[in-house]
Amino acid sequence: MSDAGARSLGFTQVSIPEGYERFMLRQLFEPWAGELVARAGIGPGHRVLDVASGLGPVARVAAEAAGPGGRVVASDISPAMLTLAAARPAGPRQAPIEYLPCPASAIAADDDSFDAVLCQHGLQFFPDRAAAAGEMRRVARSGGIVVLSTWSAEHPLGLFGPVNETLRESGLAEPFPRAFDHDSYRVSVADLRELLQMAGLRDVRVETVGLDARWQTVEAATATLLGTPFGPLVSALPASAQEEIRARLATKLSGSADGVTIRTTSNIAYGVK
Repeated sequence: MSDAGARSLGFTQVSIPEGYERFMLRQLFEPWAGELVARAGIGPGHRVLDVASGLGPVARVAAEAAGPGGRVVASDISPAMLTLAAARPAGPRQAPIEYLPCPASAIAADDDSFDAVLCQHGLQFFPDRAAAAGEMRRVARSGGIVVLSTWSAEHPLGLFGPVNETLRESGLAEPFPRAFDHDSYRVSVADLRELLQMAGLRDVRVETVGLDARWQTVEAATATLLGTPFGPLVSALPASAQEEIRARLATKLSGSADGVTIRTTSNIAYGVK
């Protein structure tokens, strides 16, 4: 397996989705899902694909926008993530959501199937980013759109910067190559624009957007470790070592009695087929 492939498969471990759901979904990824879907202009009856859906925050917001007459497909390489996503109750005015296990580089869908193809903070983990962008274009209809987000290379990494620093300083082994390298999680405006243009998309534009992520307590913020590929490694340590890692992370997060607020910044790219 390639180094990049090992990086992507880190999220398939079955112990990760529960921590992701409890400590990162509402606090971090649901707000970003709203930003992504708003820029896609999804409306009633639209057909939408959410690539690297995870627990489906983008798919669920898109399903609300598309309404009962729409269609939403949530694809991900992790069956464990999709199983937990599918177990979440659906709203009465949502489009039905289908769950599709497959890699982003080989999307199991026909050509010209979707009005909008979305991907939130997944691109940086794909073994072949160009292939994934090409697949997103392929499954979009003529005139359809591709909208994706990554953490911004021009700004600090938000939550994951202190997490990476803490684990590296604690001597924890990397679960995949460059796991503690901030730059491996971020993509620049120029690189995103070039990626979509090389995939054959037109009218490409990239916007840099900032949002604050908030955790009500410092303990909840440090528990985000459990929802990452680092979680199984931390959980396997003796209790004293786990406490030391979380205490070290807490000092880097600069929390208070009011909880922890962290500025996060993404580059959001948009292109038309």
